[in-house]
Amino acid sequence: MTNTKLVKKLALYSAATLVSVAAQSVLAHTGIRDVVQEGVVSYNAFNLSHGCDGNGDSATGNSKNIVAMSSVFPNAADPLMAVVTKLDVTTGAIVGTLPDLSEDITGVVSGVGFTGLGLNTVQPNVFPNFIPNIDKNTLVGAHSTPLKRGFAAHNGPKPYESAPIWQEVTSGSAFAPFVVGPVSFKSTSCAKSLRVRVAEVNYCEKGLKSYKDSARADVWIGHLTTKFNDPAVMPYSQADMDLGKVYWPTMTIARNLTTNPLPAACGDGYNLAIEPADADIDANLPIPYGHAPKAAPQFYWPTTRK
Repeated sequence: MTNTKLVKKLALYSAATLVSVAAQSVLAHTGIRDVVQEGVVSYNAFNLSHGCDGNGDSATGNSKNIVAMSSVFPNAADPLMAVVTKLDVTTGAIVGTLPDLSEDITGVVSGVGFTGLGLNTVQPNVFPNFIPNIDKNTLVGAHSTPLKRGFAAHNGPKPYESAPIWQEVTSGSAFAPFVVGPVSFKSTSCAKSLRVRVAEVNYCEKGLKSYKDSARADVWIGHLTTKFNDPAVMPYSQADMDLGKVYWPTMTIARNLTTNPLPAACGDGYNLAIEPADADIDANLPIPYGHAPKAAPQFYWPTTRK
């Protein structure tokens, strides 16, 4: 290799490394790109920031390419399929629980879930094989369209084949887009924000033989569930989770305190959080096996043969 070519190659690798380090310092785990402003439609995205088994550190040689992803949002019609909590605005500690968001969010009816999140899907997405999760029994919006609960996508090879999200050489981010909103706070509410926690999983291996591989997936949920029951694929160890450490990809909906200030009696107010319940995660986060476009023609953990 000539000196000129060597210098150019080293410069390219250095630039790639700096981009990788910068991306990881901002967001080491899969997250959600933007804060959502009250009353605004947000064209947002999951930020898939690293591959499995290595946390994006290419120096270990372990970080695997991402070949699929799946997600479920806490917007089920049944309020029992979500967990709603009040949070202290300073410490973030839980200070109460709520049956639903009807006291705080405009349009939410008592006894009904957060169907007004306004979730919509975007195509093309991170992979060409797209599987929307649709609740056909719940119609929302002016056009009475079936409620979208989330989506999955994979790189094939059927019906379409595409490259994975490359992570083996150097970690880099990819975006899986979606749309939400508009969401508004009631003028009588004391909530300053709503933190929408979304269950999401990135897959780096597929097929039943991969189910014992600890690097088959990164599962981004706050705790283990009945189906998603392997600490090896979680962002924390079981010991950390036992100590209360949790991580969710979180989309914050911020109240406009200028046009919609807190009532005087609220004091500092509180923040809200909503996350899918375990039963919702286990029912809707796994990628179903079957024929496209409603399923994938290969197995992704923890989906099993029927």
